[in-house]
Amino acid sequence: MNRRLLAAATAATLLATGVAGCGIPDESGVQVDGPGPAQKYGSVDGSSIKPPERLDSGDDAKQLVTNFLEAAAGETSGAYSRVTNFVEPSQRGKIREKPGSDVVINVVRLVGDTPQSSYDLKTDTTEVTIRVQQVGLLRADGTLTPPVATESSYRFTIGRAQRGAGEVPAARGLYLLNVPQVLLMSTKALKTYYQAQTIYFWNADRSALVPDMRYLPLVLPRQGRANKVLDWLTNGPSDWLTSAVLRLPEGTNSIGNVLQNGDRIEVNLSSLAGPNEETELDRLAVQLAWSLRDLNGELELKIRNQTRKTIDDTGAYLLQNPLYRLADRPTRYCISGGAVHPLVGADTATGSMPVVPEFNRNVVSAAFSRDDDGVLAALVTKVGDERRLLTGTGSDVVRTFAEGAQTYRSMSRPVWLKSGDAERPVGLVVADGKLYRFGDNADLTEVRVPNATGKVTAVAAALDGHRIAFIAGGALFVAALAVDNGVVTPGPARRLVTSLGELTSVDWSKENSITLAGVKDRSAIYEITVDGALELELAADTGAQVTNISTYPDNPQVPSPAVRFMYEANSAAWEARYSVIEQIGQDQVGSKASPSTSSGTTSCTAPFFSY
Repeated sequence: MNRRLLAAATAATLLATGVAGCGIPDESGVQVDGPGPAQKYGSVDGSSIKPPERLDSGDDAKQLVTNFLEAAAGETSGAYSRVTNFVEPSQRGKIREKPGSDVVINVVRLVGDTPQSSYDLKTDTTEVTIRVQQVGLLRADGTLTPPVATESSYRFTIGRAQRGAGEVPAARGLYLLNVPQVLLMSTKALKTYYQAQTIYFWNADRSALVPDMRYLPLVLPRQGRANKVLDWLTNGPSDWLTSAVLRLPEGTNSIGNVLQNGDRIEVNLSSLAGPNEETELDRLAVQLAWSLRDLNGELELKIRNQTRKTIDDTGAYLLQNPLYRLADRPTRYCISGGAVHPLVGADTATGSMPVVPEFNRNVVSAAFSRDDDGVLAALVTKVGDERRLLTGTGSDVVRTFAEGAQTYRSMSRPVWLKSGDAERPVGLVVADGKLYRFGDNADLTEVRVPNATGKVTAVAAALDGHRIAFIAGGALFVAALAVDNGVVTPGPARRLVTSLGELTSVDWSKENSITLAGVKDRSAIYEITVDGALELELAADTGAQVTNISTYPDNPQVPSPAVRFMYEANSAAWEARYSVIEQIGQDQVGSKASPSTSSGTTSCTAPFFSY
């Protein structure tokens, strides 16, 4: 069996539990949200890890620049003073100071191994140059919004302070003699000094919670972090999610601080009464419990100082977000001989074949989705040199399919949206460079995403069904989706910055992380956060271009399986099993499907998870 090692960062503990504490290199790794609560660092009363100060750099000019790019990390109210301490006093006014709530930090990803430097003996100064990718703007509300700056490099002059600057010469150390006008921070600092925190908002019909990723400064004490989360919830969702989720009920504001008495968390809110107040309070309590679950205690919700709802710490409230009711072991499938087959293995659930044999032929790719009401199936089939979509529903097995009226030269692997109305299921597929939605009648309707340009080549849907990632014009985008009666309405697309080029395939790997295939020197697979800030190399060399990738999404309810992702490259299917990537062999292909008589191929392609 062919096999290759995963990237060094992807040890067994990484794939099983997330990335915290896995020894990821400074600028090539990522700290993403793992299953369950966001990872904590330092003590429960605030992390002892603080950004370095100027004199920590000694006489090392490169180290001074590295430390300068970490100084802004932490509470935004002190970011300006921390940064300007690195700057020669006469130059400090060049950085524009803003009030704490308006502080914006430009987050950049360093390109290359180390900064480049050159020393000038005449002036006793050192020029240090860094190459960067502009990643985004970190705001006081913990959101990372799209970047505004366009600089691809910065040059710093490092030297001693001018005499008369008010310091004893022997104690001065090195300073930055020139600086950009904005606050800069590296993705290394974002990874080191912040906790990725997920808060949640209800979708439009209040049937599912949609994750919203923020960044909490680790220097905050535990109660301070809880108060931040509550403030973020009452102030509303991130801009890019606004079109797909609901704000808290009108009139909901915090009263005082979040209190923690022993194992009980007390949240006191003001909220307007109304005819559906009890129902709203039930939903609000669940929303708070999900957003504050890393405090690990019983939640007491007070309205104007009166206890109204209590949620215990058994975790039963998690089930009130039905999208996370997944099987402990995923079901896996692939295409072999022109038909869908289940993949077998000790760590894989035995997959039933939800497609009758007469339709299971000439299949190129497929998607299944299961829930309490039955199964949805979408098949991309080969018609001569073109592709056609077939869709159907069934209680356990789909026996009849609707056939799309049109064929296309190319068609991606389809995806079903998990949060769709059971009576009006909806999925997405890319055909001939355009994004389409479909239902159980297989008719394709074009979906135009504002701000996205170029031909669309791949699409993936998050487990909540209200966020998509897609590749258009060779770039990676995310967008929020409003879903109503089988119609999807995307919000404006947000382009994400990544180290990969020549992007080919995408899927969601966690609540706030995306698995992405492309090229960086070689064909590779990365994991990237939903805001584009943090990256992790999962596979440094896949040997060939990845044409299809499928991931089993980590979530707070179900532990990670042994096989987290699968992909197709060079007309063969591969699986990432702990620290090794192995080719999926014919011995893993189950016999519960009737192979097509129209194709003699025996290779396994287009692998996918069903959940």
